[in-house]
Amino acid sequence: MKTCSIKSFCPLFIAVFLAVALALAGCNEGGSSKKTDTVSGFKSDEMLTSYLKDQYASSATPFPVRYYMMETDAATPSSGEDKGFSGTNIQEAGVDESDVMKTDGDYLYVANDREVRIVAARPAESMSVVGHVKTSGWIDSIFLYDGKLVILYRPSNGNDGPILYRADEKISVGMPYWIPYQEKTGMLIVDVANPTNPEIIKDIQVDGYLVTARITGGNLHVVAQYMSNLPPLEIWYDGSEVGKEAVTEANNKTLASLTLDDFVPSYTVCDAGGEVIEKGRAVSTKNFIRPDDSNGGTMISIITIDMENPAADFTSMGFIADAHNVYASTRSLYLVSTIYNYEDVEKPADAGIGFAPVWTNPTFETQIYKFDLGDKVTFAAEGRVDGEILNQFSLGEYDGVLRIATTTGNTWEGTSRNHVFCLENNGEALNVIGSIRDLAPGERLYSARFAGERGFLVTFVQVDPLFTLDLSDPANPAVAGELKVPGYSTYLHPLNENYLLSVGQDTIVEGDIVKNGGLQLSIYDISDFSDPQLLHTEKIGDSGTYSEAMYNHKAIAFWPEQNLLALPVNEYQTTPSENGDLWENTFNGMVVYRLTDDFDFQKLGRMNLYTYDELDTTYYYPAWFRGVFIDDYFYGMTSAAVKAAPVDNIKEPFIALDLTE
Repeated sequence: MKTCSIKSFCPLFIAVFLAVALALAGCNEGGSSKKTDTVSGFKSDEMLTSYLKDQYASSATPFPVRYYMMETDAATPSSGEDKGFSGTNIQEAGVDESDVMKTDGDYLYVANDREVRIVAARPAESMSVVGHVKTSGWIDSIFLYDGKLVILYRPSNGNDGPILYRADEKISVGMPYWIPYQEKTGMLIVDVANPTNPEIIKDIQVDGYLVTARITGGNLHVVAQYMSNLPPLEIWYDGSEVGKEAVTEANNKTLASLTLDDFVPSYTVCDAGGEVIEKGRAVSTKNFIRPDDSNGGTMISIITIDMENPAADFTSMGFIADAHNVYASTRSLYLVSTIYNYEDVEKPADAGIGFAPVWTNPTFETQIYKFDLGDKVTFAAEGRVDGEILNQFSLGEYDGVLRIATTTGNTWEGTSRNHVFCLENNGEALNVIGSIRDLAPGERLYSARFAGERGFLVTFVQVDPLFTLDLSDPANPAVAGELKVPGYSTYLHPLNENYLLSVGQDTIVEGDIVKNGGLQLSIYDISDFSDPQLLHTEKIGDSGTYSEAMYNHKAIAFWPEQNLLALPVNEYQTTPSENGDLWENTFNGMVVYRLTDDFDFQKLGRMNLYTYDELDTTYYYPAWFRGVFIDDYFYGMTSAAVKAAPVDNIKEPFIALDLTE
């Protein structure tokens, strides 16, 4: 085990330091369109190696702030196109996203730790496990494409330490956060044309932790972020030029013996028995690019696999930058990172040894890198806007124009403002061509959605303003309408041109205090886009009730052709007492609705997938709940069990299948 001293630090910490230092060093203030220099590549291994060594050796460049020191250390259809079943709820039509379960309408593919179980779903009364696919690591998520199963997993020969952030698009703040070095991303591709006899096609492992993945246009694109496992480097100095030179020289000596292979990610291909049959660099030197305005200390690998011929060699490109969020359309992939700006503060005369920066008046900018998708991913453009995004739904591309929603300032000082920018390529520059600024002063963004020429924003402090946006002219975007309602929404889902679904929380306002009530589903009438109206609400449980659907859209099952909706719910009921409210967990499972002809909620039933009483005997708490509609049946599941019931008769006793046997 490596240990870190005060003056020399391990790679895990260097990742954070480099990202923050480079982000701060490259910042500029103000303006609606941020100029960035064009990217450049590397003509030889020597050029790339020299660049990386210089970056790490000089990583002790002081922050552009003074600091204190201390003494110690989509309207979205489902991805299933057949009429007989619902698929994964995705952001953009034609861009599939991985999840913990998938279905083709006949079989369920359910991930659990290190294994995917294949369940014959029809007929529901006799569903059974017919196949297994095991992996050499923990499974993150899976894809199902044209008779092929893709399992994204964390190989056990990588770092088995805790991962502080799961591999999805919920990382919205950006650096600093811990980057697990020595992490690997596995891509196991399996032929499941015969689900009872799955056959491994290819097993690829790439250095770096999984950021996200998409399948579009017949290609699988996997984004991984990598931090080199370097020797401890000196990253502090006394502020003098002599001190800086001494630290840089010391770092150069430490790095002198390293080769390019010590810095860049590698890959291996394993056979069905786990033996390595091929290995090399994940990205060739000629396919590495970097922005001249660098903003991070990690490397991004974008691995592309042709799903029509997955046995063929993959293609790849490398990008020397950080990515805190990813959005993809059918045409483009956008990597997004957050840039920090801080004002100087004075260092006290009696400051001790160690490091604890104190930054004041923080502001944020969002750096955007655009890539064109196809059989091969190519860099297209980069740009920068004010503020920070919320999540992947803060971005949306339409007709070649990127729309992005951000928040500047903070709510506790009342300085927060919300903005929408429209950006378009001009050569390798992604320029702002239109914007809406300073929406909802004092509030911050809680949800966003872009759909065609329309946009929707929800901000919140005490009430939930829903803004409808007219984006038909990207050079002149405008607010079309506004509606204030109690509570707040964290997920927005256009049902069609006239109706919008939201998932969020009811709230209770007591003076200046805002308390969460229960889970709240709402449907808005947006047929008059300039005058949106709240049509129906459905409240579930009391304070403490929540749903994974509030922060993970893939937890929702929606079958638009049948107007069927299901979502996971962890329900709590409160009982007043002398010592305050008492909370009781009363339900954990899927709640199922049919949307009526006038788009009201008709509850079809609740499928309990877990009770706390089971904890006494199983010591198991499911990490997720999912649901899917197949024909006239609804299937609810965890990684340990599948239950089924007719859509019009969702009640006990359910048809049940134990996946742990």
